[in-house]
Amino acid sequence: MKRDFIGYLAVHSGVAKVLRSIWHDQLTVLAYHRIGGTASTFDALFDDSLYSCTQQALEQQLLMLKRVRTIVTLNDVCDALDGKLKLPPRAALVTFDDATQDHYTRAFPVLRRHQINGLFFVSTRSLTERTVEWWNLLTIAIKRAAAGTYDLGELGGIVTLHDAASRVAVARSVSDKIKSQSVRGDALPLVQDIAARLAIALPAIEQQSDGVITPVQLIEMQSAGMTIGSHSHSHAFLNRLRPQEQLQELQQSKAILENLLQVPVRSIAYPYGQATDYDQHSRDAAKLAGYDCAFNLLKRRLVDPSKVDRYDIDRFPVPAQAGLSVRGVHLRHHGVIALPELEATD
Repeated sequence: MKRDFIGYLAVHSGVAKVLRSIWHDQLTVLAYHRIGGTASTFDALFDDSLYSCTQQALEQQLLMLKRVRTIVTLNDVCDALDGKLKLPPRAALVTFDDATQDHYTRAFPVLRRHQINGLFFVSTRSLTERTVEWWNLLTIAIKRAAAGTYDLGELGGIVTLHDAASRVAVARSVSDKIKSQSVRGDALPLVQDIAARLAIALPAIEQQSDGVITPVQLIEMQSAGMTIGSHSHSHAFLNRLRPQEQLQELQQSKAILENLLQVPVRSIAYPYGQATDYDQHSRDAAKLAGYDCAFNLLKRRLVDPSKVDRYDIDRFPVPAQAGLSVRGVHLRHHGVIALPELEATD
């Protein structure tokens, strides 16, 4: 089944027919999460839904993207916001969230091989404490639990775990409940309760550390031309924190990264990135903390480029498990955007 790449992202991430970018189609910001080694990697213990694609698919997508877009850097975007330069037509910025180990082992080699700058957003608590995020711990607990029926309390009710599909469904349902109940932004106690109900011991820090990028790896990536940004300190639901707490989250992350990398950290991606996850206090905090711009994960169409908020720039998430491979490049036009065709392999 033929699909165009940008059109595919648009359809599968809820965007309108034409994925118009900000600044008169001058910029499209793509957001990747985990990168798998092969399709079978998606069945690993971590959260399946956050695998954007395989390493092979990532390479194919980026090679195609280079043909039809001009890939720019964060500095280019900041300079454009400051009026110092005009972005080229159909510019693209490639970003990655959460700084998982596969970003170093799978995404970074592809980017370096093809001389593409990637922007990696890091939650510094995971970096310093060597822990994976709560949704991965939740998925691990549910995938490791013995087959049977369990009472997950208010977060899940009575559930039956047997095959992979049932476990994925329960993990998603409980995750949604946790997002709605994690009032102070810290979901770990809720995940620990679920694990106890499932009679599962969560992985030790030594095991969790294997899934998180290391400071040495970040330094190597930055030295090789990658850009590092903040994803807050604790990946909190920012708008559930008081304004001063939000500012502390953003300042702490920026300070840790700048101390490590010895370069200014100019950008932040709001954790979760939906309209219900951050607010005007978050945007104010990003500015006060000294960031030059901030990104969300919303899928809006901005018609008037003069109204672009540099602390609320839209990104378009690559859909989960987008196993795409290039079968030739055939260009066609939707409005003013040239879109290549791809064929889905999954």
